[in-house]
Amino acid sequence: MSEPVGGDAVTDDDFRNLADILPQLAWIARADGHIVWYNARWYAYTGTTLEEMQGWGWRNIHHPDHIAAVEVRYRLAIEAGVPWEDTFPLRGADGEYRWFLSQAMPHRAPDGTILRWYGTNTDISRRRATEERLRHSEERFRALIDASASVIWNTTAEGEMQPPQPRWGAYTGQTEEGYLGWGWIDAVHPDDRAMTAEAWARSVEERVPYSITHRLLRHDGAWRDMEARGVPVFAADGSLREWVGTHTDITARREAEAEAERARQAAEAANRAKSQFIANMSHELRTPLSAVIGYSEMLGEELEDIGQAALLPDLRKIEAAARHLLSLINDVLDISKIEAGRVTASAETFTVTDLLRDVTDSTGSLVEKKGNRFVLDAEADLGAMHQDQTKIRQCLLNLVGNAAKFSENGTITLTVRRHREEDADWMSFAVSDTGIGLTQEQIGRLFQRFVQADDSTTRQFGGTGLGLAITQAFCRTMGGDIGVESEPGRGATFTMRLPSILVPEDEPVEDLPPVEVHEQHDTVLLVDDDPAARELLQRFLEREGFHVRTAADGRAGLTLARALRPRAILLDVEMPRMDGWAVLHAVRSDPDLAGTPVIMTSVVAEQGLGQALGATDYFVKPIDWDRLKGLMERYRPQAPAEARVLVVDDDDDGRERLRRSLTREGWKVDEARNGRIALEHYDRSRPNLILLDLMMPEMDGFSFLRALRSRPDGDVPVVVLTAKEITPAEKVSLGAQADRVISKGTLSLAEIGRQLRVLYARSTPETVPGHLQGLIEQLAERDG
Repeated sequence: MSEPVGGDAVTDDDFRNLADILPQLAWIARADGHIVWYNARWYAYTGTTLEEMQGWGWRNIHHPDHIAAVEVRYRLAIEAGVPWEDTFPLRGADGEYRWFLSQAMPHRAPDGTILRWYGTNTDISRRRATEERLRHSEERFRALIDASASVIWNTTAEGEMQPPQPRWGAYTGQTEEGYLGWGWIDAVHPDDRAMTAEAWARSVEERVPYSITHRLLRHDGAWRDMEARGVPVFAADGSLREWVGTHTDITARREAEAEAERARQAAEAANRAKSQFIANMSHELRTPLSAVIGYSEMLGEELEDIGQAALLPDLRKIEAAARHLLSLINDVLDISKIEAGRVTASAETFTVTDLLRDVTDSTGSLVEKKGNRFVLDAEADLGAMHQDQTKIRQCLLNLVGNAAKFSENGTITLTVRRHREEDADWMSFAVSDTGIGLTQEQIGRLFQRFVQADDSTTRQFGGTGLGLAITQAFCRTMGGDIGVESEPGRGATFTMRLPSILVPEDEPVEDLPPVEVHEQHDTVLLVDDDPAARELLQRFLEREGFHVRTAADGRAGLTLARALRPRAILLDVEMPRMDGWAVLHAVRSDPDLAGTPVIMTSVVAEQGLGQALGATDYFVKPIDWDRLKGLMERYRPQAPAEARVLVVDDDDDGRERLRRSLTREGWKVDEARNGRIALEHYDRSRPNLILLDLMMPEMDGFSFLRALRSRPDGDVPVVVLTAKEITPAEKVSLGAQADRVISKGTLSLAEIGRQLRVLYARSTPETVPGHLQGLIEQLAERDG
């Protein structure tokens, strides 16, 4: 029993209880090492008894691979009377071995004689496993360093390199004293040192990753391009402990990149040369072909006029052969542009019905050639598109022609639908046939360039294998795509999906300039250096009733344009001395000519450039005469033909200006100073159009409109001409009752007259030729 503590005596039971609750396995041995006592934790772990363990029985729970060495070390410590410490595995009651740290201290009598040994066994399995994993990790890290092609290094938190840095020293040849601290910067190329030091100092200061490329001196004296990266390593408390980084030799990669860039530039130069050659050859071939086709058409019309129709079949064969050659040239030029990445879409507004009519007319003879029947399955009102009409037409001609080529005595169906997709209008054009069909393997290579379904198809049906590749590229350029469904022997269906509105990033639809109908002199100026082309166009235009003046080069054409002020200019692109683009720029820069419509004609399809420079329209030679005829109708003088307009405005001077301008253009003009007088005048003489101010005394424009529209005969077109700021509510009201709203001062009198003529023509379609009526309606839609 020990001395009392705090008035309480500590008994042997207290010490025994304390020993039993220890987390260690505790034991007591005699002076000779014979164990005579274990605590309760020992029995709980081992599942043994004192009878089994006393003396030297503890050897039975030791691992057989370790027991011999443990016993030797234990006996030596007992004999020497020195403290004992060892680690070894002990078997638990579950049969599993766990590692323990064993320690024993001798208890001596006053004379130094050993009386007892007191020992503990502490479970270190978890710590040992952690140490083992750490050791393996270090081994892997060192193996990684040895295997890495990069130079691996580390620095202090302050960014200073400290020895040892074996990889750095081996690569650069610097000694430990040489790279110590910031000495490593001496191995960097002198021209790169300032940049490197600044970047490293900034990373160290801001504690952000370090990344740079510079030249580093190798131990053999060669400068090598290196990619350096470093990352900060943080301690658990968030403090910066060190930096670890790598230097990777990228000299070979840099050389390969430089070589690849040289090869790319050479390939691009070769591609440009090829594209230029193809463009030049296309121009040289298209020019005589254009003359052949043009003269064939002209001769055909003249033969019909003189009753020599028997010669027409041979003439049509000449024309067909020339057009076939032209289509091949166009395909080669298109595929060249596609390969060069120079295909762009030029949007214009057109009605889908007119496009389909054109395609149907153009493919009729081709479809009937093998006894096929063409069916157009289109909705009644497909509306308009703002897309690249030329490319859509070419795609449809390719698909219908393809279907006709692979079908015989069958049916070719063109199905057209408008639908909504992701809050946008889309158009689908599906061309189906009842021909030979395709296998899945053939479909897989169908859109590749210069490839057809298989060799037998090429031998039997001919062709270059470019049409579908061009069609796919065009569809994607216009924001859509094309797909195909087919089974062998059951025909095929090719479906084009296109957005109905194509909006180039730099040209929103709402900002597109409206096509102008100019009231100028009756002369049309034709500028072309090719005599055959000039003759063809001149004969065509004169037969259509135009007075034509010609010029053989750009400079002469510009001089004539300034002298004649023509109604329209037909301008070739490629000419000596001054090409068409230069002439177009000069026309658009001249205040007296800037509003003159300029129609570009060329063997090269550059519609996008033409629109960007201000061309009114663009034709690719050979000229599509029907399309040109329709376009030129815009520039015929169109008189209102006894049309009467009522001007309602309280501004006397304003009414006078409008009356004089409109009278000069052929209108019969009546006037009223307010809405009440206008209604009285309306009862006496019903006008064809009303030009209405909003702010007037007695009865303003809003009241007049409500009164007019409530009458049974009050459906006359009304154009509101006002200086008033229109509120949203008034805009809604006017939108329901007026046909057009024009802010005063925003349009010239001539432009007001033009808009009135368009509106009048829409309200009286029986007085306007059908083809012109469709054009006027398109223009009016765009103006609106």
